[in-house]
Amino acid sequence: MMPFGLRNAAQTFQRFMDEVTRGLDGCFVYVDDILLATETEDEHFTLLKRLFQRFRSYGVRVNPAKCLLATHTLSFLGHQVDCEGVKPAPDKVAAVLNFPTPTTTKELRQFLGMINFYRRFLPNIASTVAPLDALVSANCQTIRLSEVEKQSFEDAKRTLSNATLLYHPDPSSPLALMVDASDKAVGAVLPAEDERCVETNSVFL
Repeated sequence: MMPFGLRNAAQTFQRFMDEVTRGLDGCFVYVDDILLATETEDEHFTLLKRLFQRFRSYGVRVNPAKCLLATHTLSFLGHQVDCEGVKPAPDKVAAVLNFPTPTTTKELRQFLGMINFYRRFLPNIASTVAPLDALVSANCQTIRLSEVEKQSFEDAKRTLSNATLLYHPDPSSPLALMVDASDKAVGAVLPAEDERCVETNSVFL
């Protein structure tokens, strides 16, 4: 068990978990969150068996109530992941949509932090939140949003509510990089063609 409060606790535990899961293809670990990704059910249970064997060897215990096994869809680190791709988790989106109009710089920073966490799903988000970024830069303790800033606030919420599903890229498909720039922001999108020759997006930058 890793004690709470130690300055390097998270980094130390991450290194430990990296050691525990080293060489397990399809196993992804972030501190105490573990994701197993396989193409078939048989591969899934084989990987689970190997992982549990490692846990036994290293003395790692898990909470069964927090385990989700053999599922096609799950929430992981604030994202909903399935066989098609990744998008923001619905409960996290709801928290942003219910965020009240900020009246302090601290609240505005909190809102922008929530939006920026999902910026790779949000096309043109830098331009959308530019008025709010400018307001943060003014560094006033209390704020009152202008009509332009209120519109930016609502547009950011709307953009997140319509967040694009980012598809898992096919390693065998060609990728393209589309870029653009303006006086306010730069941006890019990484699209790829699927087996139907339909263009799908893998990430917005």
